[in-house]
Amino acid sequence: MTIGYKDFFPEIVKAGFFTNDHESMSATVARANVWLATSELKVITIETVVLPNISSETGASQSSIRTSGEISSFWHQVVRVWYEVPSAGA
Repeated sequence: MTIGYKDFFPEIVKAGFFTNDHESMSATVARANVWLATSELKVITIETVVLPNISSETGASQSSIRTSGEISSFWHQVVRVWYEVPSAGA
């Protein structure tokens, strides 16, 4: 079996100068539900992941994330779906 994952980050609903407003967690879950309904993948598990200073799927794939110092840090709650990758012959 081969596994894969897809992350759903809260989308920015209002961009600001110093900070952005993001959609609610329920809206993020709703987007994940739409994807699941159309993906035809076998879901292994779904979890929430809290990531520091990461606001995109590209950043979430990093294996080491560091925060430190006196600067502010922004954490994002992400919906992560783990699924079974269909075999090439399926």
